[in-house]
Amino acid sequence: MRNIANAHSAVIYTMAWLAGFLMVAMMMTIVIDVILRNLGFQSSSVFFTFSEYSLLLIPCLGAPWLVREKGHVFVEILLMYLRPHARMRATQLIGVASIVVCVVLAWYGFEVTLRDFAENRQDTRVFDTPRWMLVVWIPLSFLMMAIEFARFLVRGEDFLGSMGAAANPAKD
Repeated sequence: MRNIANAHSAVIYTMAWLAGFLMVAMMMTIVIDVILRNLGFQSSSVFFTFSEYSLLLIPCLGAPWLVREKGHVFVEILLMYLRPHARMRATQLIGVASIVVCVVLAWYGFEVTLRDFAENRQDTRVFDTPRWMLVVWIPLSFLMMAIEFARFLVRGEDFLGSMGAAANPAKD
């Protein structure tokens, strides 16, 4: 079981590092593109396509790591007025809802990926890319996020990073 957990962590951290690499690479291509334009050269459509693909991949690759690090976005205004027991139950309900949403989106994403693969759909821009290679990251991302939310629930951890006892103005 420990090997599975280590493999899962390795996948999450690899995805996060790839997202970071793509962010830096995209920034560099934008800077190069701007410099080339200002020097009077024509921009390369490869830069634009790379940026488009990166804008899809970066959130997909980075989201599971953000869930693990409790860096995901959540609205806590209602939770901070609940008593500790009610807040714990609401947090568990949010966790279950998050898992369900992630699993549904992963399932649908896998169906789309398999359909794109079976029908050999291509994304035709500067170069032809099998569409499944672009969309496979979506179901993988949502599956990994579902696993992360489930890990929080199983361990009984609060996955809403800043929600401590001091954040509750309600009296017990």
